[in-house]
Amino acid sequence: MSTEQTLPNLTPNLAREAGAAEHNARAYALQHTVKTDNLIPATVSYQSQGRLLLVGPEDRIRRAASLLPAGVKPTLLVTESVHDAEAADLEAIFDATASLAALTLREPSLTGYLGQFQLSGLNGQGERISLAALCFPQQGFPQQAAAVSEPPREPRFDLVADLGRAPLFALERPPVGYLHLADDDVLAARLAELCALTGIFDKPRYFRLDPEACAFTARGVPGCSRCLDVCPTDALKPINGRIQIDPHLCQGFGSCASACPTGAIAYHQPDANTSGDYLFRLLKHYREAGGEVPRLLIAGENEREWVETELIRLPANWLPVWVEESASLGIESWFAALAYGASAVRIALVDDAPASVRALVERELASAAVLLAGAGLAADCIALFDADAGEPVSGQPTVTLLEKPLKGDKRENLFAAFDALWQANEGSCEPLAVPHGAPYGSVELKDADCTLCMGCVAVCPSRALHAVGHTPGLNFIEQDCIQCGMCEKACPEQAIVLVSRLQPEPEARRAVQSLKAEEAACCIRCGKPFAPASMIRRIQQKLAGHSHFQNEAAQRLLMCEDCRVKDVFAALAADPVSQLKV
Repeated sequence: MSTEQTLPNLTPNLAREAGAAEHNARAYALQHTVKTDNLIPATVSYQSQGRLLLVGPEDRIRRAASLLPAGVKPTLLVTESVHDAEAADLEAIFDATASLAALTLREPSLTGYLGQFQLSGLNGQGERISLAALCFPQQGFPQQAAAVSEPPREPRFDLVADLGRAPLFALERPPVGYLHLADDDVLAARLAELCALTGIFDKPRYFRLDPEACAFTARGVPGCSRCLDVCPTDALKPINGRIQIDPHLCQGFGSCASACPTGAIAYHQPDANTSGDYLFRLLKHYREAGGEVPRLLIAGENEREWVETELIRLPANWLPVWVEESASLGIESWFAALAYGASAVRIALVDDAPASVRALVERELASAAVLLAGAGLAADCIALFDADAGEPVSGQPTVTLLEKPLKGDKRENLFAAFDALWQANEGSCEPLAVPHGAPYGSVELKDADCTLCMGCVAVCPSRALHAVGHTPGLNFIEQDCIQCGMCEKACPEQAIVLVSRLQPEPEARRAVQSLKAEEAACCIRCGKPFAPASMIRRIQQKLAGHSHFQNEAAQRLLMCEDCRVKDVFAALAADPVSQLKV
């Protein structure tokens, strides 16, 4: 029998053997890779006594009140006209809830979360009042035994069911304890779920915040606001020039951590190093069991059911990575996975994921595509998961480029992984045109306009821009630049222009570049260098016709700070009595 005749029979057998090997490798990797999450995580507590506020048209809130579980006595607030005056059950629901008084306020404003909701509005006299304080006078909340001396806290509502046409919370993901229902189809079931939120509840504190690493503002100059732009719960607020996170509003989507270019906000449950260590060990165990072309599929709890269904029909070399939220692992984790030996990375997002989260992931993927091309890899190595899109381009066995998991900060890990991939694949040396707004780039200096005042250095949060030190000069390190824009805004001469790009060659990207250097102006009295020469020339030009800087006074512009003060008071020191004459 010829070789050509036997091949069709052998090929399926080989494929089945390869598939079985991949199945065994995946099973071994998933079984032997234990997550090392914090077993006692930091938590945030809610306390609810079940005080329910029903808001909306009177017919709808009274219908809702008639469907509540036994023992629940709500507060009714009418904010709109009757929704359906022709409803067949209108008289019945008004009779059933006749014992409940309906209050009215105009322009309602709602804040808070489970156990701490506060609604205010305008009364008939046009005064803005607190509804809870009106409904529960002198009650407040029970004091803790350890804080008996503290005054009672202001009354709050614990739960809010909003039945109005437009929700009082215009958020992609409203806070826990708040429910907006546009129709009455599932009203009874949803109200029962809401009323069950009575007692004390704990949830993880998802984030870690390092204010010192934040690039939001410096010296009053606004900078990076990427985290504020992507939070679907409005948990981040700028307060007194600093980003602060309300842990009760945070629902752990992780988009802020992925968007933060410095790592000032990091996902804490689990943290980045723990997640990176898990990826490294998972891929290592897969290879030890004989797997050759591992592909990672990152999925959150919201995607679990969908992904588990798809995994049944996907090839066995797809390894699921279960996380709290898909967006909690950012671009540094994606590239680290490739450097650890993954041939492809996919991120699963359900269709109803918050639009801000999806937009953030897609922006990060756009940056990743540019970096992948610069590293000599196919753009589809990292992408959103699409079960119908077919196999990634790369199907060749891969190797582990890093011998141990990365343990640096966010940018260090990203560039360490990128550099390993770039070197292994002989990537491009030409600057990469990253998308506008990405946290990678350079600065161009208009040399003729710059006076080396160092205003840019004073606000640079990452020290990408820094002074030379021993002589007037401005240095720059591209790898450290996050394109926050503070240097551009702080420059009084408007001599700085941001350039979105990434230099793929490690040495060039990490090199200290001299943007400008010049001779120092030396004091005409003591000879001490005290300022850049160009700055002194600029000052002389601007003050040339000023009456206070003529003759001897003009010479003080050429003195250091010490000699200038001595010269001003020289006459007083020589003849102090003359200063007393009128």
